[in-house]
Amino acid sequence: MAKKSTARELGAPDWILLGATAGLIALGLMMVYSSTSDLGYREWGDAARFFKRQLIWLAIGLAFMLAAIRFPYQYWMRLSIPIMAGTLLLLSLVVILDLGRLLFGQSFSPVELAKLAMIIYIGHWLSTKEGKLGTLPYGLLPFTIMVGVLTGLVVAQPDISEAMVIVLVAVAMFFLAGASVPQFLIGIVGGGAAFAFVITRLPYAIERLEPYLKEIKDPLNSTNFQLSQGLLALGSGGIFGFGAGNGRMKFQWLPAAHTDSIFAIVGEELGLLGCLLLIGLFAVLAYRGLRIATTAPDSFGRLLAAGITCWITCQALINMAVVTGTIPFTGIALPFISVGGSSLVTCMLGVGIMLNISRATNATAANQAADRARNWQQASSAEREAA
Repeated sequence: MAKKSTARELGAPDWILLGATAGLIALGLMMVYSSTSDLGYREWGDAARFFKRQLIWLAIGLAFMLAAIRFPYQYWMRLSIPIMAGTLLLLSLVVILDLGRLLFGQSFSPVELAKLAMIIYIGHWLSTKEGKLGTLPYGLLPFTIMVGVLTGLVVAQPDISEAMVIVLVAVAMFFLAGASVPQFLIGIVGGGAAFAFVITRLPYAIERLEPYLKEIKDPLNSTNFQLSQGLLALGSGGIFGFGAGNGRMKFQWLPAAHTDSIFAIVGEELGLLGCLLLIGLFAVLAYRGLRIATTAPDSFGRLLAAGITCWITCQALINMAVVTGTIPFTGIALPFISVGGSSLVTCMLGVGIMLNISRATNATAANQAADRARNWQQASSAEREAA
């Protein structure tokens, strides 16, 4: 009896979401090896150096994801404040001491942790303010302060693109939690004004924006070498591509081929079909994530699933938009695909949390179906006895 009860309480995970995530991870490993083989051999004499390191991070991410699948998502509410406090402390140390690079090198970025910590904390806070978000003291004002402090520390690193992702996801969660349309519009206008103010005060941001505004009509002849080379890589792949591992741009022709511009390598080696496959996997992840959010048992589960889904898909869209020249260069990684340990681990942890929410939803549905069947059997037994 105890085993049956435990199985009913846990429920089954969303296998489609799990399959899409596995597909993204597998495609990412293939592209990591392909895009870094030349760099690894030239710098360290080991073509598989980055691939081996990515496998280590994958093992860590898999452990976190499996733990999150079994860890009841409601417990993240109890941990939201310590997680956010630790994240703010770590970001402060990075700004003051450059601690992230000192201890972990380029594979670790505390900003990746900050995105997930923000989703957990804001999800908890919003779920406790239902019916009060329409008022300024309980809604927009504290929300702006909380998000502003976190994004301020991220911008100070400096990292405007990641701060933009945090703001976009936080605003989406705020709106989904029940904020009024005027508050939503105020947040958009105010956030846009703050974003424009920051850009005009940071020289490196202006250096990226001004060439984009001048050359948006003719990107192939852009002075931005990374943009023009990325577009050449995408276009040269055609429909079917040159084949996995047969790309040419990774041989020092395309800057950041294994991180920011890895989508261009996908287009060059796997062609249009490979790009559509990648986009399709992200679309499946987004659909299943939003489905989990809409069917979650409580408001915290809904906001948590929606926030994680918005984070991963929004970051993927921004990366692809940068490579295709749709928006200015931001330097943001492609989730599950780009080289980077902290990005891979936090994304897998986020998916694990969504899978746990789906298990709780499925368990609730199974329990309700069992209750209906039991009630029907009891009613039928009573009718037979009466007869």
